[in-house]
Amino acid sequence: MPRPAVIASIIAVSGALVTFGILSAPRSQQSSAVVPASRSQTAPAAPRVEAKPADSKPALPIASDVGADAQIAAILESNLKSSGVPALAAAVVKDGRVIGSAAVGVRKMKDPTKVTADDPFHLGTNTKALTATLIGRMVDQGSLKWDTTVTEVLGREIAGIHPDLATVTVDQLLHHRSGMLARGPNEIWQAAQRAKGTPTEQRMQYCEAMLTRAPAKLPGQYQYSNAGYAVLGLMAETVAKKPYEQLMKEEVFTPLGLATAGFGPPGDANGVTAPWPHLDGGPAFIDNPEAVTPGMRVHMSVKDWATFANFQLGHQPTPPLLKPETLAHLHELGGQVADDQMGYACGWFRPKRDWAGGRTLHHIGGNMVNFSEIWLAPDRDFGVMVCCNEGNAEAADTTEAVCAALIKRFLGVDPGELKSARERTNQVRKPKS
Repeated sequence: MPRPAVIASIIAVSGALVTFGILSAPRSQQSSAVVPASRSQTAPAAPRVEAKPADSKPALPIASDVGADAQIAAILESNLKSSGVPALAAAVVKDGRVIGSAAVGVRKMKDPTKVTADDPFHLGTNTKALTATLIGRMVDQGSLKWDTTVTEVLGREIAGIHPDLATVTVDQLLHHRSGMLARGPNEIWQAAQRAKGTPTEQRMQYCEAMLTRAPAKLPGQYQYSNAGYAVLGLMAETVAKKPYEQLMKEEVFTPLGLATAGFGPPGDANGVTAPWPHLDGGPAFIDNPEAVTPGMRVHMSVKDWATFANFQLGHQPTPPLLKPETLAHLHELGGQVADDQMGYACGWFRPKRDWAGGRTLHHIGGNMVNFSEIWLAPDRDFGVMVCCNEGNAEAADTTEAVCAALIKRFLGVDPGELKSARERTNQVRKPKS
């Protein structure tokens, strides 16, 4: 495990753990995408359209549920051997079911303890879709509105909010349209890393530092911002008078049955009870500041993540977690986005892919010591998700390769090279020289 000085240098690399591939996505004034309405549990299944690969090759035979766990494990084993990462976990969802899941490898390098599909993995910035779901719950309950502003909620808590940020809305924060800096200057980030007190107190200190500074862009323009999601978490806990972490458990984790969900690195540094994070093959029990938990610090098992994925695809619990129109809103693109550009919704990139039959719900998440990736195809009612307890470039390449292999095997379409919508700059560790 790295000494404190080494940990500090790791956190500072390339602007710290979380610029997380700030995306300068091309914008266009063409039409925005139309998002399909969510499906309830009792609604009839939408007609299935056979996927057609871009190269017009015949569709591959679709794998059955029988032996799905073993088929997933075989794909994981093959990629584990070729990449050298400690462990991989994956799940596949289709037509509202988790049709298979598996995990291979070890929880910690140089320790024989095997991972399982029930082990929680760090999701990194895939946390954002969960936080967006919490905000959706609060909108449905009436404690927040899409157009609630930062000043309306935090004006009494934080003096001197920058004029350009004072009227930023909940919806703009969700869609990365607040203009806020990605994570802030290094001195603010380092202060957050050293901060003491409760997570709410740390979040207040960090958000005050960020909200009193000029934004990177004018509100309404796209700017990927982890700080913006920290502000959303602070707004939620200020309105509810409960810590963000408690709200997430009560309003999202428990209703969806996400029993393995929690915050920060799973397990602890004194045992091998969960997958350890790794830095270029070496165990490194580190993470981002607690202040930014709403944007990047949730963990859960790949099985539970699959349950959340099915919910995002419209398969709601009873009673429904969100109103159908609220769930649909969380998938709507922010601003005007050209048909050939990806756009961003609320915790989701939305690139269009031929294999998916339309726009996907996609994200990657990493903190340089973990990596995760998810692809959902609403028009096919299908999705894949992969987790790895390593954060280097090999881990990112491996999760993408596994996603492609799972799509090919279980959807029956060869997606070719997936080409994640997010840049990996500052998201993963550079290969060893």
